[in-house]
Amino acid sequence: MNTRLVRVAPLAALAFLLAVNGILASPDLPPPSVANASFECAQGYGTQPGIVGQVPNGWTATLLYGRPELNSTRLKFTGECGDDGFVERLEGLDSLVFLSEDIETPPLPGKPFDAAVYQRVAVTPGTAYSLSGWLVSLCGGSAIPNDCPSGYYIAKLLGVDPTGDTDPTSTNVTWVEDRRNFTESRWANLRLAATAQSDHLTLFVRVNSPFQWHGAHAFADAISLVRAPLAWFVDLPASVPGSAVTVHWDGSQSPDIAAIPGGTYQLQFDVQVRKAGQQTWIDWQTDRPAGQATFVVDPCLGQQTMEFRVRARSEQPPGSGGAWPNHRYPGDWSAPSSVTFQGSIACQPAAFLPLVSIR
Repeated sequence: MNTRLVRVAPLAALAFLLAVNGILASPDLPPPSVANASFECAQGYGTQPGIVGQVPNGWTATLLYGRPELNSTRLKFTGECGDDGFVERLEGLDSLVFLSEDIETPPLPGKPFDAAVYQRVAVTPGTAYSLSGWLVSLCGGSAIPNDCPSGYYIAKLLGVDPTGDTDPTSTNVTWVEDRRNFTESRWANLRLAATAQSDHLTLFVRVNSPFQWHGAHAFADAISLVRAPLAWFVDLPASVPGSAVTVHWDGSQSPDIAAIPGGTYQLQFDVQVRKAGQQTWIDWQTDRPAGQATFVVDPCLGQQTMEFRVRARSEQPPGSGGAWPNHRYPGDWSAPSSVTFQGSIACQPAAFLPLVSIR
């Protein structure tokens, strides 16, 4: 993991240390504010050098390759920013559309492209944030049956750079991706969490269409950035004399999520474990409420150290109604906590004898 020095004011530095250890969810911190989060034409679109079409106010477009068109869905397909006529959207009256070059124009329709829009958002350093958004992609156009070739896809991505940089190719950016066509998923909810390392973090909404095929396009809508729910371990010992430890976890709801009108959000927790020194985490507890469970190691292996981490997720239970769109907000993983198991000095290999039935 890369380590960066962040120069912050004393109170922000304290917030950073507390949040890294998973024990801060202060309602006094300002909530993040995303400009034109629903890509509404009523909030304005404008031209940008090098970009075909228009870009929503508050956002900046960048092309990794290709020459797609970006535009307000309503302006593109109805010709005006009103409320007449259906356009593909999830929230409000509009959405952002990514259209491949020569989308239906022979001899090479639907040329490949990789494009993103991004926005830098003022945040509090050391605070965990959760990003949720919705995208739908259409390979081969919207016709049913659909003729998108097997193995072809359009990747829909959300990304966060916690340092506030604006380069989508930076290794600082964490991405989440969905490659399903509209015939499989319709609108897909993408979400991820990150802890801010400066006073700004950068949101990316990206569509990567790597194959040439007619009708290739995608829509994005309903971007939501909130302070994330938090999770922590309660009285987790650094060492235990035997081969078992009771792991207690708890957390706190995000004040931003709690304030969502009509929301029915509840906390769920995931706990992962790995042997100290290994890179890969293993799911141990998933979709659990606040609580506890006992973790046991093989006592015959002697002293061994395991690492645990926990995160909270805030979601609306199925059938509970709640707010729309149905955003799901993951928290960031806590810093690893180590437990050393001393094992058993009297451990003996188990002897298994056949069961003999006497009649």
